[in-house]
Amino acid sequence: FDVIIWGATGFTGRLVAEYYLKQYGLDSDLKWAMAGRSQTKLELIRTELGDNKIPLIVADSHDEASLTAMVKRAKVICTTVGPYAKYGNELVAACVENGTDYCDLAGETPWIRRMVDQHHQAAQVSGSRIVHCCGFDSIPSDIGTYFIQREAKERHGEYCYHVKMRLKSARGSMS
Repeated sequence: FDVIIWGATGFTGRLVAEYYLKQYGLDSDLKWAMAGRSQTKLELIRTELGDNKIPLIVADSHDEASLTAMVKRAKVICTTVGPYAKYGNELVAACVENGTDYCDLAGETPWIRRMVDQHHQAAQVSGSRIVHCCGFDSIPSDIGTYFIQREAKERHGEYCYHVKMRLKSARGSMS
């Protein structure tokens, strides 16, 4: 598959699967599948989406053999299974080991740092691209931190040791 949507039975994973079905269908050049730990729940989501031809893959976040089997079938794993510090370690490792690209919605900065430290060199060797923070909570905080640090350096000659962020308000609504 070009993309496997890992966590397709959860709220966000289902939204991603709906988007893929509407955007690409199953007859396009992009080959994708839904994955999760429950065959029954995957089948229910597939039925609700209205296309019983969507390929399904069953794996478990803490079963390395099932994760390895899944990542070997994909060019990219798109995961929505969080919290990533609890459910993402083995998946990142399997992707790196097998040269499979990986993207997530993580905003868990300490975990992301740990994954970079643990897997950067091996990912370079295997050709695996690990892309964290493909979602809302990462972009505003990253940009805000960048601008604060740039301003601190300009005004005070050094960067801040800590930067804390609080989101007071935002526009938007529930998906």
